[in-house]
Amino acid sequence: TITAESYSNKLEVQQSTLVNRKGLIILHDNVRPHVASRTIQKLHQLGVEILPHLPYSPDLSPTDSHFFRSLDNFLT
Repeated sequence: TITAESYSNKLEVQQSTLVNRKGLIILHDNVRPHVASRTIQKLHQLGVEILPHLPYSPDLSPTDSHFFRSLDNFLT
């Protein structure tokens, strides 16, 4: 089982890889280890931008997410 503590520890181990990447963005789903305050604090400490994951809704199409919004706007 992954906990916020184990996930934060994994981020700590990967810190040198994460810090050296320019413009790193992580898209997390909304599972507890990803949205825990400990995890968020660690990612902010590493300078990683976090995109919030949209909650599940049958009314939303995949193009409603961050990556496809500009494409969706272009097509409409």
